[in-house]
Amino acid sequence: MDNILDLFSKGESETVEFKKSTSLLREGIETICALANRRGGYLLFGVDDNGRVIGQQVTDETLRNIANEVKLNSDPKLYPTVEKIELEGKSCILVTMEESPLKPHLAYGRAYMRVGPTNQKLDRQQYEQLLQQRFNGYGFDYQVQVGAVLDDLDSDVLYEFLETANSVRNLNENLLLPVDIILQKLDLMTPKGITKAALLLFGKNPQKFLAHHFEVKCGKFVRETGYDEIANEQEFNHNLIRNFYAALNFVLESIGKSSSKSELERVETWEFPVSVIRESLVNMIVHRDYRQDIKSTVEIRPTFVSFYNSAHLFSPTITIDHLKKLHPSRPGNKLIAKIFYLMGLFENWGGGTLKIISETVEVGKPLPEFTFENGMFRLVLLR
Repeated sequence: MDNILDLFSKGESETVEFKKSTSLLREGIETICALANRRGGYLLFGVDDNGRVIGQQVTDETLRNIANEVKLNSDPKLYPTVEKIELEGKSCILVTMEESPLKPHLAYGRAYMRVGPTNQKLDRQQYEQLLQQRFNGYGFDYQVQVGAVLDDLDSDVLYEFLETANSVRNLNENLLLPVDIILQKLDLMTPKGITKAALLLFGKNPQKFLAHHFEVKCGKFVRETGYDEIANEQEFNHNLIRNFYAALNFVLESIGKSSSKSELERVETWEFPVSVIRESLVNMIVHRDYRQDIKSTVEIRPTFVSFYNSAHLFSPTITIDHLKKLHPSRPGNKLIAKIFYLMGLFENWGGGTLKIISETVEVGKPLPEFTFENGMFRLVLLR
């Protein structure tokens, strides 16, 4: 509350809007839409444009009506947090709207964007740009999977993840909480149901809902080209977390390894640092386009290791050239990225490709190769 009061004391801004009462609810819903399409923020009923607290009557029914009106008049539907607060001894209503992964949202059939302290209508070009980003992967993992129930999830994998997150990221979450509460805390379950991200990450049988959207197929081949002579081949069709560890083991067992004995123990060294293989697999899983019914593949050839998956680069912000220098992190699957971050496997800094490059070069290997063509991304590590 102290943080909110400090924020409101600075007046209306790109993240703060005042409305003197819920009689201006239509304008308020336009603001909520504008906040969702930008960086998120707060709407406060009971305060005039100058920041003077007026207060208003607030009942439980008032709060429910606001939430319902927002849901009914937004598309895709928005679910802000609506609560009663006390300011200067007067009752007000605080509406908190997080930045949405499903941009652009419409309010009463029109799209708005928060620009400074005002709501601006989006023109066609701006609208289509946001729509393209959504269709190119953003928001898929947030979508609720029709027909999915808690029994479709592997609770053992979920609690194993929670133990890891508590240890690696100090999540400090209670391991005795029921599955549905944990999912809600992780944004993997909404009032409307279980998200696709939850099924991809923790599903017992993800193919029940998502066909071939999630499999990882790995092969070790005798020759540089062709698929006839295979030394070893496996396809992993569990959830994403199980697939990641299975694929990691497959690659490490398939590439060169040496060992040396120190005074205390035997030390094993792979031809590529384990961190490089791990980062390559995480990038393949976190950044892939899960709308596509295409398997991710890993090929181990005599002179290279290839990681191949459907994806989108979100140009112009991210291009192949940007991957070779400092760049922002733009995962198309924010919920999946969040879980891998909490496991200590993803950093959300946009430095994953830089780590792959630097650590590969450090062990005397050639520069990794990145290519993107026809919606497919490939990373090649040269042996």
